[in-house]
This record gives sequence, structure tokens and C-alpha cells, in this order.
Amino acid sequence: MKTLLFLILSLLIIQTGKAQDKWDVSNPDLGKTKSLSFTTDEGTWLNLDVSPDGKTIIFDLLGDIYSMPITGGKA
Repeated sequence: MKTLLFLILSLLIIQTGKAQDKWDVSNPDLGKTKSLSFTTDEGTWLNLDVSPDGKTIIFDLLGDIYSMPITGGKA
């Protein structure tokens, strides 16, 4: 049983390593893509910060960084 578990874990590690070797952060070619627009008034798991002058909020949502006036409005 331990041998089978070791074999399965080894194959998963090898396969994961192969997938990571193909991706290159310096090569932005992601293949075929398309733009997506959406509107929302809430989010979860956000990181948020206020600018030093207190006039702007910076936050991330779905992997993108947004800024907006602290009084509200369009990000």
C-alpha cells in the first residue's frame, strides 16, 4: 500500500513539474484570449489600501489592481 501511494505521489510531482516548466513569466503569449467586461458592487478576499493623501483607494479584484476616489465612483 505504501509503495502504491509513493508511486502515485511521485507521478503527480513529476507531472506538476512538467506543467510548470512550460510556463515562462517573461513570455506573455497566453494563446487565444478575449476581453471580458463586468460590473459589480461587492467583492470578497480583497486587499485594500488608502493613499497617503487620503483621497484614493487602491484594491485588487480577480487579479487586477484598481484605484478609485475615496468618495466613491468608477474604479
